[in-house]
Amino acid sequence: MIPGIAVLAEKFRVPICIALVLGVWQIVFVLGVVNEKYFPSIPTIAVAFGQMLTDGSVIAAWATTFLRALIGLIGAALLGVALAIVSDLSPILSRGIRYVSDVLQPIPPAAFVPMAVFMLGLGTKLYAFVIILVTVWPPYLNGVAALAGVGPVQLNTGRMFGLTNWGLLWRVKLPAALPEIFTGIRYAATISLIAVIVSEMLAGRDGIGFMIFKKAFAMRTPEVFGLMFLVAINGVLLNGLVNLLRRGLTGWHMRMMERSE
Repeated sequence: MIPGIAVLAEKFRVPICIALVLGVWQIVFVLGVVNEKYFPSIPTIAVAFGQMLTDGSVIAAWATTFLRALIGLIGAALLGVALAIVSDLSPILSRGIRYVSDVLQPIPPAAFVPMAVFMLGLGTKLYAFVIILVTVWPPYLNGVAALAGVGPVQLNTGRMFGLTNWGLLWRVKLPAALPEIFTGIRYAATISLIAVIVSEMLAGRDGIGFMIFKKAFAMRTPEVFGLMFLVAINGVLLNGLVNLLRRGLTGWHMRMMERSE
């Protein structure tokens, strides 16, 4: 590839990818591969999306879903890091937590919703329970691996400066593990949004997930796709916030990786 074209492609990769997806979508619609009742055209979706943006209830639902996912992600990240620290300090507790992780991690969010309804009823507690329960594991697993992977040179250097085991954890191991922990948190951000949408669909009375379920049941397909676009915006915002926090706390690591490239 010509160097100039390669630079432009890298600079505008997001708009290019979006244009390709929209182009392929419209081609599929024009060719009639899928019934237009279930696969509307891009202009039809755009009109429906524009109409929804004028509806205050849609914006309120979008904000509600975003806040639920964000709060659940924060809770899961804090709990996941705490469990990773406990696991690093206690091999016995580490085995117990790992067994619980192995059992709960493969269970999809939808399977937890009925149990949460019976135990907690409908409302904020249900969302917090489901989101944290399915989102906590990526930060935990990445944290355990990262803390265990801190090299002996770093640890010995810390001991030379008189750091205790607790001091080594907070001043050497945890800072070194943060880049890998944030990788887990980024993955958890996607899971938290999925968990919110599923919970709102199955047991919600508001939020984007609840609206998607209602529109789909009424066969209002363009509006369903428009709401899905709002979900995608929430995902971009969540990842953006995680990246901002990551850059603030681990900027040294990101600059090092950029130089190596």
